[in-house]
Formats: sequence, C-alpha cells, structure tokens
Amino acid sequence: MLAGKDLTNSRCRLLEYLAGYEGEFVPGSVLTDKLGFSRQALSKVVSALKEEGLDIISAPQKGYMIKNVRETDRISPTLVDFLLRDDPIFGKSIYFPRITSTQHAIKNLARQDVPEGIVAVTDEQTEGRGRRGRSWHAPVSKNLLFSVLIRPELRPGDVQLLNLAAGLAVRSVLSGVYGLDAKLKWPNDILVNGRKICGILSEAAGEPDRIYYAVTGIGLNVNLTEGELEEEYRNIATSIMIEKGEAVPRPLLLARILKALSSLIIGLKRPEGKAKLLSVYRNECDTIGREVSVLQDDEKFRGTAVGITEQGALVVKAGNEEKIFAAADVHHLRMK
Repeated sequence: MLAGKDLTNSRCRLLEYLAGYEGEFVPGSVLTDKLGFSRQALSKVVSALKEEGLDIISAPQKGYMIKNVRETDRISPTLVDFLLRDDPIFGKSIYFPRITSTQHAIKNLARQDVPEGIVAVTDEQTEGRGRRGRSWHAPVSKNLLFSVLIRPELRPGDVQLLNLAAGLAVRSVLSGVYGLDAKLKWPNDILVNGRKICGILSEAAGEPDRIYYAVTGIGLNVNLTEGELEEEYRNIATSIMIEKGEAVPRPLLLARILKALSSLIIGLKRPEGKAKLLSVYRNECDTIGREVSVLQDDEKFRGTAVGITEQGALVVKAGNEEKIFAAADVHHLRMK
C-alpha cells in the first residue's frame, strides 16, 4: 500500500506520465510497467488525483486518460508542483483548504530552516491581512491566496524590493497573458480601471545586516463575480472575472506568476540586479507623477509622487519640500 511521501511521489509521477499523453488513453498495463505500480496501487493513485480535482477518465480495455490539465481550477497540490517542475526557485507547494493565513504557515516553516521555494496556497483564509493589519476576506475557492518563502541576498532595509518584484510579476502576467490594463500602485497594490485587483505583503526576519528569510503573500481576485463582492467594495475592488467576463484556472495562473517572480528574484542576485529592478519599477509604477495623499502614523502629507529610492521607498514632493516614505498608505488624487 502507498502512504505519505510514497503516495505523493506516485501522484506526481502518474500525473507527469498521463499529461504527456493528454487526451489519449494509456493502457493500465503500460502505466504499471513504466511506473512500477501494482494494479491496486495504480487505482489508489488515480483516485487520489481525482480527489484533487484532476479530470481523469478510466475505461475498460482502454486504460486511463487525463484531460484539461491546464484548464483545471481546483487547487491541486500535485498539479501545482507539476506546473512548477521547471521553476528555478518555486518547486514545492503545500495546500490548505482553509487556514488562518498562508503567511503564518510559511513563517512556521521558515523557522524550521526549510529551503526557499515553498509555496503555501489556500482556498480560504480566516485571518488574511494586508498593510496596517487590515483584514482580507474572500469567497471560498474564488481567488488566488498564497505565500512564498524566499531567502534573499538582501539587507533588511531592502525588503521593500520584494514587494516591488512581486508587483511587477503579477502585473506582467495580468497584462501580458490576460490582456488586463493592470497598474502598479506603490507599494503593494495592483489596480485595474482604478479598482484593486491584488494586494501584496512582504515580511522579513533577520539581523541588522542580513535577512534570514522573507515571506511574500499575494491575494489576487480571480473568479470573483460582481455579485459576490460586498456592497461596500464594489466601487473599489475588481477581479479577472469581472474585467474579462470569463473564469481563469488558478493553478496555471499561480505557476505563471511564480515563474515571473523567480526571474526577478534571480535577477536581484546579480550585481546590477537591484538597479535594474528599480529602473523597471519606476518606469511602470502608476503612482509616479500623480498627486497623492500619504497617510503615515496618522499624519497626512499631500504632494506629487516624484520617485522611488534605492530601497524602494516613495519620494513625494510638495513645493520645495520632499518626504520619503518607506511604508505608508497612498491615495491617488488625480489622473496622470
């Protein structure tokens, strides 16, 4: 009998083999021979993959066929790992149907010295939060809620760069793959048509001169409909479904975002990586050039956002006075 890690590994091997023949029947005898399963073990692994939401058909005398691999919306950890199999950083996922916060899960793993690249993803968060401790609520199984473990080669003062990298990664996928006019709003929001579609939160632990680990959490509204938005949020929030009028499979979306984020994190390790990331972000950030209102520690400052510092902080100018905000609430006051 298969159990624990053996069952997990067997799911991955079977999914990879069947996916290589997607839309075609593969005889059970071929699978038992190629994968070294008994018929009983094969049946158990197929059942486990079906329980994860994968579309697998079995037929007497024909065998097994998998369909709609990239169109599957259920958060199947085996599918996520399969889609991440070539990712240079993120290659292992853990799935929680319901959890207080994926940030909490990754922090607990980080303290156990697990290597970077772990992804925690859930269908429901009971204590999801954003900046200033604000709660983040989402209907079950509609959105993409995940956190990743990163062990960056950055100083603690540079942790904001991970927020910027995550924002760039999400924006590039929403814009380049799904055709949305996504805008970066410093420091950690993404807007579409002036409404929030994504929030990002990065936290780190370390010493004054080094980061032990960083946890970046992303909450992206995916298949949420207008009617499922609470009335108070209908003018300020949106989703891919609302903007495009069609559902998007979340595992594939997750893999695409993580691939883009991996590229940016690897880039940060190069000598010129930090400067290059900041250059791209400054060019793409929709906050730059806008008149803004900034709230920090209950104090408001109004001016024009004119730049981003080397640590990812926002520079706001009012008359001859310039202020730098490492972290703050920013409101756009006028169109660019």
